[in-house]
Amino acid sequence: MIIKTISSVCLCASLMIQPSFAEEAIDPEALFAEAMQYREDGELFRSIEIFETILNNQPDLNRARLELAVSYHLTRRYEQAKEQLTTVLNDPDTPEAVKLSITAYLAQLSGDIKASANRSKSSLYFSAGLFTDSNINLGPDSKTIGGDSLFPLAQVEDSYGAQFLASFSNRSRASQPLEIAGGIVDFEWLTQATAYNKNYTADSKDSDFNLGVLSLSTGPALIKDKSWRTALNFKLEKLFFGNDPYAKFLSINPLFTYSLTPGLEVTLENTTTVKEYDDTALDNDLKGTASIWAIDVAQFYSKQNIGVQAGVKYHDNGAKALTRHYTGAEIYLGGQMPAWKDARAYLTISGRNYKYKAIETNFTEIRDETEARAILGVNHNFKSGKLKSWTLNTQASYTDNDSNLNEFKYTRTLLEVNMRRYFL
Repeated sequence: MIIKTISSVCLCASLMIQPSFAEEAIDPEALFAEAMQYREDGELFRSIEIFETILNNQPDLNRARLELAVSYHLTRRYEQAKEQLTTVLNDPDTPEAVKLSITAYLAQLSGDIKASANRSKSSLYFSAGLFTDSNINLGPDSKTIGGDSLFPLAQVEDSYGAQFLASFSNRSRASQPLEIAGGIVDFEWLTQATAYNKNYTADSKDSDFNLGVLSLSTGPALIKDKSWRTALNFKLEKLFFGNDPYAKFLSINPLFTYSLTPGLEVTLENTTTVKEYDDTALDNDLKGTASIWAIDVAQFYSKQNIGVQAGVKYHDNGAKALTRHYTGAEIYLGGQMPAWKDARAYLTISGRNYKYKAIETNFTEIRDETEARAILGVNHNFKSGKLKSWTLNTQASYTDNDSNLNEFKYTRTLLEVNMRRYFL
């Protein structure tokens, strides 16, 4: 990397005018070593302060000037870095070898200046495919609508259909990073709009189970490279069920991820959702504030090619009616790895327990359920031909819901295949 190259050259080149330490109130060599250590520790702004102090006292100390340029560059203060580099380049006492390194560095700097001008990036994601569902009477997938069993007493009936998802996202980054605890932290703003539709066959009552979701999310994020990241996301969703308006959800989602090692990170997350339903009867029963608390650990191996993920969640659906209000814990374990060339396989296994707050009508016990789920999938990225840039994804999921009340026991199998792609 040129940054490292020029830094090494700076350390070895005879560029500084030897100071008369007896006439100086500071020791440039000691300060120089201190500044370099601060930069090594990630405290870039502190290192800049020290390099500037050195140059205020010894303006001809070109070794410090070059290292200051490197620190400016790392904090994306590009014009200041360019100014320092140009000063050394124009110094007639600068060795030719160092001038060559500076010239190469300036070329890299010019590229970074050009790239920094484009601080906003947008993308469009599209997915469409087919599915089969062995138990449609359980309604839309609980992951989509929050876990509510809409028709728990209905008889099992299978069906099939099509689904699609379109999403537009934008990521905007501030022109200058923030200084937090002496380190460089990027400030970004993330926005995403999504439309999702799941349609069963239209020639039967299956259409009563069609699901549509429109959502808009936005919020800030702070990112400290290779150390930690945090975000606060606000999300508004409008759900349609059976082709009719069904509910409105408003969520707030703070999360914090910390990298313990280059391949190991821990995430703490909360999602709090205010739910309102269009149907008066449902609103009286299900309206409320739901919350999910989660801790997740992810470990990556083989240059990020293999990943293992595990976590624990606590759910509270916050329903107004105690017979529909449940709480419970969930654990999950998953992983992903290469399957064949340009393909990846993934597997997730989870188990969760829900206990309700009151006895259901016509029953004598409080409902207590345990759900086990397994998801297995493979996606293949096309790198050439007419399908270049598209991804083929196939996925199978199996759910086994056990309950102390026989009427609420069920199993469900979903098979899905879709094509997806990012645009822009």
